Amino acid sequence: MPPEQRPALWWLFAGITLFATMDAAAKWVGRTYPLTAAVWLRYLIPTLMVGGYLFATRGWKFAHTPNPRVQILRGLSLVTSTLCFWTALHHLPLVEAATVSFVGPTIVVIFSSFLLGERPRPAHWVALGLGFTGVLIALRPGLAHTGIGAVAALGSATFYSLYLVLTRKVSGDEDSLSLLFHANAIGAIALTIAAPATARMPAGWAEWLILPSLGIFGTLGHWFMIKAYSHADASTLAPFMYVQLLVATFWGWLIYDNLPDGFTLLGMLVILSSGLYVLNDGRRAARQARADEVASTPE
Repeated sequence: MPPEQRPALWWLFAGITLFATMDAAAKWVGRTYPLTAAVWLRYLIPTLMVGGYLFATRGWKFAHTPNPRVQILRGLSLVTSTLCFWTALHHLPLVEAATVSFVGPTIVVIFSSFLLGERPRPAHWVALGLGFTGVLIALRPGLAHTGIGAVAALGSATFYSLYLVLTRKVSGDEDSLSLLFHANAIGAIALTIAAPATARMPAGWAEWLILPSLGIFGTLGHWFMIKAYSHADASTLAPFMYVQLLVATFWGWLIYDNLPDGFTLLGMLVILSSGLYVLNDGRRAARQARADEVASTPE
């Protein structure tokens, strides 16, 4: 990976850590609070936060976007992904739901080749193959968890991958706060018709603490991801998204007492090796490019 793209990794790791934390909290509160209403609050809170800031600093035109169709598709993709994944969390253990959803990086590369015209290097495909193999290994203990949970997790991965690629598509035209506002606002508007009918006041300190945190974690997580995709292309970052599986496993152990067994640990090692492989390939390609530049310079 070229040095100028390395900050993207730090943004990416911060974002996916917040996402895994949000998912663990969503699984907890989802046991007692209506799903659609929880997702609505998760999008409504950042819409009001970011929208209020943009209005105060930019005036009435803060919601203007040069890419309205793409922004609508981004927002609908993101909120659909959240609905699918939180449905999966209701039916699957946290680690298994995260594992199934991690076919996403492969889908990102596929979408980016069609929608962005990016040409992944062979190393990207090898790394994604390794990562997907690691997911299958880690998933083996959870093969009994079939049905709506697995289907919902796969749907979440597909829609979230589309959101990431669309974010890359418009990140050069709009700043990160504008992208963040539109993604959350579209989701909040889409759920405003149905969600308020099931919403209620939080009951107990846990719901009062977790429900607002879902919006805060989601806001910061997506802002970090937007920053990451403004520094590097989707194909380069895709293999590193598997690190979220490690964070999800940690929360699954800490909160729900679900320890990974040998298959899960082996899958994680394979997943990590995929990220290290593409990182090493990027360094080798950068060194070769510098060498070619020196060789072509006239004396």
